[in-house]
Amino acid sequence: MGIENIIAKLASLGADLSTRNAVKVALSLISEDEELTDQIYVEIKNKAYKEDFAKVPVEKRAVFIPQCLRNVKECPAGFGEYGWECTKCGKCAIGDIIEHGEKLGYRQFYVVPGGSLVKKILKEKVPKGEIKAALGIACWPELAEAGEKLSMLKIPLQAVPLLRAGCIDTLVDVERVKEALETGLEQKRKPRIQPRTHSRRHNRIKKKVRR
Repeated sequence: MGIENIIAKLASLGADLSTRNAVKVALSLISEDEELTDQIYVEIKNKAYKEDFAKVPVEKRAVFIPQCLRNVKECPAGFGEYGWECTKCGKCAIGDIIEHGEKLGYRQFYVVPGGSLVKKILKEKVPKGEIKAALGIACWPELAEAGEKLSMLKIPLQAVPLLRAGCIDTLVDVERVKEALETGLEQKRKPRIQPRTHSRRHNRIKKKVRR
């Protein structure tokens, strides 16, 4: 059974889908693989918060990009206060993502080594009103954890999973990232032909999801 069908089935049963734990329990009740917990939780959150994310001005949206997408051997970026400072050299997908975001008006891009720096950035910028929404790229478990924490901060998240996780040379669907960046904007996109990768490649559940 596909992810969308599983989510629809859980919703039709009135299952509590508000937390990762609740999703895990719900999956066990319909005899589905509990290893799908994080993926289902993230997809539910994406749908539940898409409208709220869309209402936030792009300059108030923070884009968190994992350092594992970098071309480690050839990356010329230096490390600053808020992570790696991309030079858009074209040797990995990060520059492409940032360039597209900047054309849309985004100003906050953070290429981070891990959750601790993300927490620091949020702790510093959320109280000042500088960050009111977030777009994150990461593996399913990290995205699920981020979803829970950002929910408590009332920060709507749109999450894009890595196609291949790991510490280095990971992959992401760049076109999916660009679509997420364009959420709530009027710009029309050309139809997708095929997932594009560099280093490579959605309201009824809200009441049950939001806390």
